[in-house]
Amino acid sequence: MSEAGRQSIQVRTISAEAWKVSDTELEVTGRLVDDRPQGGPRWFDEGHGTTIHDMSLTIRVRYPDLVITGAAGRMDSHPYTLCPDAVPPLRQLVGLSVAQGFTRAVNERFGRQAGCAHLTALIQALGPVVRQAAGAAFRDESAPPRADRDLWFVNTCQAWRAGGPLHARLVAGDVAGMKALSARQREG
Repeated sequence: MSEAGRQSIQVRTISAEAWKVSDTELEVTGRLVDDRPQGGPRWFDEGHGTTIHDMSLTIRVRYPDLVITGAAGRMDSHPYTLCPDAVPPLRQLVGLSVAQGFTRAVNERFGRQAGCAHLTALIQALGPVVRQAAGAAFRDESAPPRADRDLWFVNTCQAWRAGGPLHARLVAGDVAGMKALSARQREG
């Protein structure tokens, strides 16, 4: 099909926002919306608009251990009357660490038939938001990270792999070398 003949079929939007709510706590809200610009299956929901899923999740997270202390979800749009049954089990998030084993723990509690695939995708999307927001909320961002304590981001991506160029410069205390690798420095 040519570029001009392309039709949008499915649009998923995941958004998240984090707030510092105390000296030791973050609140993070995520929202997942699935739209079908051509509408849902006509045999199923003729005339019910284009939004198939619209759900949100708010979690409270304690700092510095990044343990979830509260969780509340909502489904404003869903295809089946059974779908909201997946919201009460979100309480199982309380007590989970976003810092250690989060993905595995979420998959064990909510994966496949144990939960809602859409809520699980939203939960998984919130993990990195929590970690990045905690760094911004509870660390002095006017100073570079310290190799003796600020290492949560090592091995979270290829740029920050252990022993890689950024990590090596951090361990060496080479702030100028870390800045030299910054894409923002090059954007000028």
